[in-house]
Amino acid sequence: MTGLQMKYFVLKPSGNDAYAIASRAAMRAYADSIKNEDEVLALELYEWANNESSLIDEIIEHGM
Repeated sequence: MTGLQMKYFVLKPSGNDAYAIASRAAMRAYADSIKNEDEVLALELYEWANNESSLIDEIIEHGM
């Protein structure tokens, strides 16, 4: 097998660059996939992604 091989994938949800935006989208997609199996973890992931998005919105709005 060639190409990218890894056991874990690390996300960086804070920030407003393409990687952070993609990380938050991935967290939400993962939460969607597991919500029937582990509702608590899914809700925590949604909350984390949404909080990071809100922080970015505040920074943009207030020019911090």
